This record gives sequence, structure tokens and C-alpha cells, in this order.
Amino acid sequence: MIQTFTFSGNDSPMAAEKLAALMEMFPEIGSAKDVTPAVGIANAYDAMHLSALAIENAGSTDGPAVREGFYAIDRHEGLIKTYETPFSPDSHDALGPEDYVFTRFIDGEIIPIE
Repeated sequence: MIQTFTFSGNDSPMAAEKLAALMEMFPEIGSAKDVTPAVGIANAYDAMHLSALAIENAGSTDGPAVREGFYAIDRHEGLIKTYETPFSPDSHDALGPEDYVFTRFIDGEIIPIE
């Protein structure tokens, strides 16, 4: 499968911090294997924070102002990656081909293919 994020095999301090928070909030999560779909959680987490930054930059929730607010994001430490100027008038997708990883199931866990 192609993913943009997995907790398994991820040595990012932020990934470890967020996994620990999920495990504390949801006792049924015993390990990274139990977080499905991790990619959905990571994309939603980053999208929420990028949207909040855009609104903060805009100083408004007015649509055109928020769009300009997205363009004004210089850098953001996200769960999937560190975003460096993720949006511009010509680029509306903060993720690129280099942000995707091939994965596979091993004993019910989504593991990146090295």
C-alpha cells in the first residue's frame, strides 16, 4: 500500500509523542499496530494545524483571506513532515511524491518497506 504516514518504524519524536497520547486517551490502543488508519490520523492532524495557521495568518475566517493565509505559512513541524512553504498560488498540495512510502501488512501491522 502507499501511505504518507505510519507510526510503525517511525523514529520521529513527534510520532512517539502522539502515539503515547493516543495510548493514554484510548486504553484499547496497546501499540502502533492498533492505530488504524494512522495515515488518516496524521493527515487530519496536520491539516487541522495548517488550517489554524492559515486562519491565524489571515486574521479572519473569510475564504479569500484564509487562502492567502495558507500561502503565508513559512514552516510548520507536522506529524507527517516539516512543511516548508507548503502552499503557493501554483501549488495547493502540501505533500509531494517524496512524502509517500510503500508499506505492507506484517502480522496485522502496517510496516514501511525499506
